[in-house]
Amino acid sequence: MDLDLQMSCKELEDAERELISACKGLPLALQLSGNSLYCSKRNQLQPLSAWKAALAALQLGRSAVDSEGKLKGILSITFKAMDQAQQHMFLDVATALQGQPKEFALAVWVSWHGAHASFFYEDLERRNLLRIGNEQELQMHDVLVALGRRMLLDVDELPQQLRGSRLWVQDGEL
Repeated sequence: MDLDLQMSCKELEDAERELISACKGLPLALQLSGNSLYCSKRNQLQPLSAWKAALAALQLGRSAVDSEGKLKGILSITFKAMDQAQQHMFLDVATALQGQPKEFALAVWVSWHGAHASFFYEDLERRNLLRIGNEQELQMHDVLVALGRRMLLDVDELPQQLRGSRLWVQDGEL
């Protein structure tokens, strides 16, 4: 093994340890961050520079898990890396489409975002941002639903095109 490859492996191992530390061992944080550092188009890991950039962003917030034990930092990085249509689709599930049939959601998204909505849906599922239940309904982890909704309320964090784009009724409120 040549010296450059050995150095890259060592740097990658160091980056892995730092990532695990930043995620505080929380499985959902590890899944999201790991999936964001994998390039499905090329079926390989993102380059080491992408890992270092993601770690630097996480370390600015001290970790992927904020003081309340939530995943806001890692979700924010993942969300900003998404295509605009994917951002809309993620927020659709967080605010309205959870529990709805997958085929219904795909039909809505294809009508809004075109044929590539199916690709974006598959990417959201691959990143573990949503999943399909036993009855083919859309599901999203409760933490991701809460963070998606919180992102909508934090106007400074939200891209301009998404501000004021969603309404939802919180449990027990009208």
